[in-house]
Amino acid sequence: MKLIQHLVLLFISIVSLNAQELLQNKADTAIDFKIKNLGVYVNGTFTDATISSNFNIDSLESSYINATIKVNSINTKNKKRDAHLLQADFFDVDKYPEIKFVSTKIEKISENNYKLSAKLTIKSIVKNIVVLIEVNENSKPVTIKSAFKLNRRDYNVGGRSWVLSNTVKIRVIYKLNR
Repeated sequence: MKLIQHLVLLFISIVSLNAQELLQNKADTAIDFKIKNLGVYVNGTFTDATISSNFNIDSLESSYINATIKVNSINTKNKKRDAHLLQADFFDVDKYPEIKFVSTKIEKISENNYKLSAKLTIKSIVKNIVVLIEVNENSKPVTIKSAFKLNRRDYNVGGRSWVLSNTVKIRVIYKLNR
């Protein structure tokens, strides 16, 4: 009887370990963007992003990838520009300190490629978006990558401009430890 109890406890422990949320490797996770301004690309990054996930290819219906980005962590390597981007006409950081990304569905497309549906909230404007992600579970750490485009005007970021593109290119590299 004791042997059965020990085996049950061992089995529960193993199942619990496999069901744990994956842990973000913050040092190697990056959320970068670029946008044309006066015909030249301006590159930037958000240095403070917390991503949580529970990605399981055998249970996509219960899998998720969610993110919270601190807007004041924006860095374009130009302090004056960064300060302007935090003002009311762009991100309005005093009123809207975070960008939220909450996944709603993950679908497999091919071997390592998935379609991720999510709700993206910027400045309290919520839009449904779909992004393609590439998952490499064979690498150490596990890596999830995505590249997609957003229209900044959809989220009321910046006004009309003849010199600033409406299209922002986003690149996410999310590395996690098991």
